[in-house]
Amino acid sequence: MAKKIHIGSIIRQKVLDSPLSVEEFAAGLNLHRTSIYHIFKKETMDTERLKLISDVLGYDFISEIYQKQDAEQTPPVQTIFMTVEIDAKTLQKLNLPDEFLLLVKKRT
Repeated sequence: MAKKIHIGSIIRQKVLDSPLSVEEFAAGLNLHRTSIYHIFKKETMDTERLKLISDVLGYDFISEIYQKQDAEQTPPVQTIFMTVEIDAKTLQKLNLPDEFLLLVKKRT
């Protein structure tokens, strides 16, 4: 299950990290400073407004959101290598695909 992302908090942090003041950020969006604080409280936002905010701050919020969601939904991959020795008769009994058997034979 994907974790909820509070977009307003992310925007707030990016504004704080930017060289813009809240007033300058508001001016870039053609909003009053108090409206910005309402944006900071929003859990969700329409993509058109988010795109405008991205343009003003020079940061791609949409990609960040999708990357975070993808990372949360993708289970970590663990690779295990092992060596197993089996004789030719046992190998044939395993009913492995022919392509795999050819690879095994090439490596031995």
